[in-house]
Amino acid sequence: MARLSDLIRERAPDSQNEEVSSRKVGSSSLSADRAWSVSARQELVKIREAVRSSTSPQLTGCTPLARQLVQLLNHSGDLVGWALNGQTEDYALDNALHVAVLGTKVGMGLRYSQDELERLALAGLLHDLGMWTLPVSLIEKRETLSEEERDILRTHPERGRRILAGQGGVFEWVSTINAQEHERWDGSGYPCRLKDRQIAEPAQIIGLVDTVDAMVTMRPYRKRLTPHQAIRELLLHAKTTFSLRALKGLGDQITLYPIGTQVRLNTGESGTVTKVNSCYPLRPVVTISKVGEVSNIDLSRGPSTHIVEVL
Repeated sequence: MARLSDLIRERAPDSQNEEVSSRKVGSSSLSADRAWSVSARQELVKIREAVRSSTSPQLTGCTPLARQLVQLLNHSGDLVGWALNGQTEDYALDNALHVAVLGTKVGMGLRYSQDELERLALAGLLHDLGMWTLPVSLIEKRETLSEEERDILRTHPERGRRILAGQGGVFEWVSTINAQEHERWDGSGYPCRLKDRQIAEPAQIIGLVDTVDAMVTMRPYRKRLTPHQAIRELLLHAKTTFSLRALKGLGDQITLYPIGTQVRLNTGESGTVTKVNSCYPLRPVVTISKVGEVSNIDLSRGPSTHIVEVL
C-alpha cells in the first residue's frame, strides 16, 4: 500500500467499529455543480473572445462564480471528482475550471478563510488568461516546440498580469498570482526564477494543481495518469519544486485516493472513493453499488477494512 511518509502522518482511528450506511444518491448537489460549470465555462468563453480580439475583458462576472464554487465545495466534494476525471472538450477552458476547483480544495486543507478561498478560486479561473493572447496555432501545436516558441509561450504569465492589473481591485492581487504560478520552489520556474517564499503561497497552490490537471487530463499526444498515480508522483518526487506545505494541503484534501478513484477493498468488494477524510487520508469513504443498493463504507471507522488496490 502506498504511504505518504513524512508528508502526512496518519493517526490510528479512534473507533474500532466500521459504519456502513446505505442511502440514495441525491441529484441536487450534482445539478448545482453542473450549473456552476456551465456558467463558468460561458463566462470564460466571453473573456477569451475579448482577449483574442484585443479588447478589455469584463472579469467581474467571475467574482460570483468564485463565491459559488467555495459554497459548493463546502457542501460536497463531487466537483473534485469531476475535475480529476481526465475528460476535456476544450483544454484551456476545462483547465481553468479544474484549477479553480482543485486549488480551492487545497486552500481548504490549509485552513484559508472564506475571503482567501474566494480569491484563490478567482485566481484559478483566470490563471492562464495570458495564454489567450498567444497564437492559437502555438497553443494547440502537438509537435515539440522550438526554443523560440518556448520563449514566446513563457511570456504568457506577464501578458496575463498586465491584463489583470489594469482591472483594479481584487484583480490586482490576482495579477500577482497569475505572474508567479509557473515559478517553482527551487528556482527552476519562469519567468523570474523566483524561489522559496519569494513566491506567494496562492501562486504555489495554483501552479501545483495546474500540474495535477495536466497529468490527469487526456491529451492527443500522451496518455493520462490516473489521479492516484499523479498525486503519488507529486507527493513523492516534487518536494523541491513545490513547498511541503502546499503538497501537504494537496495530500490532505485530494490524497493518494482522490474522489472518483476506483479501488478494491480487502473484503473483495470494489467501489469508488466519494469522500476524503482529512485526518485519515489513506482511509476515505468508499461507495459500493450493488443491485438496488448503494452503500457508503467509511474506512476511518476501523482498521479491519482497507484499500488493497487501485483499479
